[in-house]
Amino acid sequence: MNKSSFKRMTKRTEFYIFIVMIALCIVIHIASSGQLLVPDKIFTILRAMVVDGIFALCSLVVMISGGFDLSFPAIAALAYSLSTTICLNNGWCNDNPIAGFILAIVIGFVLGMFNGWIISNFKLNTMLVTLGTQTFFTGLSMGLLKMKEITSTLPAGFKNLGKASLTTYTTTVGNRQVSSDLSVTIIFLIIFCILTSFILNKTMFGRALYAIGGNEVSAERAGYNVKKVKFILYAVVGAVAGFAGMLRVCLTSQSVPKALIGKEMTIIPAVILGGASIFGGEGSVFGTVCAMGLITVVSNSMLLLNIGTEWQNLFNGIIILIGITVSAVQAKRRNG
Repeated sequence: MNKSSFKRMTKRTEFYIFIVMIALCIVIHIASSGQLLVPDKIFTILRAMVVDGIFALCSLVVMISGGFDLSFPAIAALAYSLSTTICLNNGWCNDNPIAGFILAIVIGFVLGMFNGWIISNFKLNTMLVTLGTQTFFTGLSMGLLKMKEITSTLPAGFKNLGKASLTTYTTTVGNRQVSSDLSVTIIFLIIFCILTSFILNKTMFGRALYAIGGNEVSAERAGYNVKKVKFILYAVVGAVAGFAGMLRVCLTSQSVPKALIGKEMTIIPAVILGGASIFGGEGSVFGTVCAMGLITVVSNSMLLLNIGTEWQNLFNGIIILIGITVSAVQAKRRNG
């Protein structure tokens, strides 16, 4: 790496987030008497990052395009609740969960299309639109469809995927052996990270997202079909949200319609902290994953440090303020 490349790297937000994450891990490890940087705790943190990480990637691509999506948790919840109910009523997914995932992806895609159609055709504020559809999707799930919690009767295929592991770490605690598994679902997060990075950096669609987020009018004049790009974007985000929702069902072995309410208030701050601009046109997969890792480490370390979980909201609030401030300063520098 030459000097100019290193200088450019050190100007990027994600570089500092990565440094902070590593430093914080070391500090917490020392403060918790060596309980953090051990295989079982690392496996737990990686498992916790799977669903939230995929949600963060959904939020990232929307923010790069200059928008905000508050509805992806509601889309995921409706998609997995409806899919799990259909599979249970028809006796599907006792051997494998593929049918459930296909259903959730299709349902999420349709709900995302609804978002995309409104946003692309009427050019309304994306935050207000998705706030409205979030309420609508939640009401549809809880009110009209009356989705129920499914726990003990969950199809075996979902439970088996949630329990599947890549490797197992076994240690001795007292007179007994304790095992911890690295969930196989981490593969899905890695795949989505690679795909998202490829799309953003190597495809015309990715370039269109950055261009639209930078200046929508200029992007349209440059020949990008803004209406089409936005429609496809929100439809795909809906499909991915549905997939992530089904992963959550598998990992938790339960389908709870209300489980994801407020989830956007954890995900969006992480994306902003990871370098995505609230004004659009900026953001990276690496920064988002680092920020998501930072928040997950803190959340999972509170018990180790004897800190009450109620402090999580304070932490998220600080992250939002820091992220917005950084985005505003960066925008001022670009325009000034």
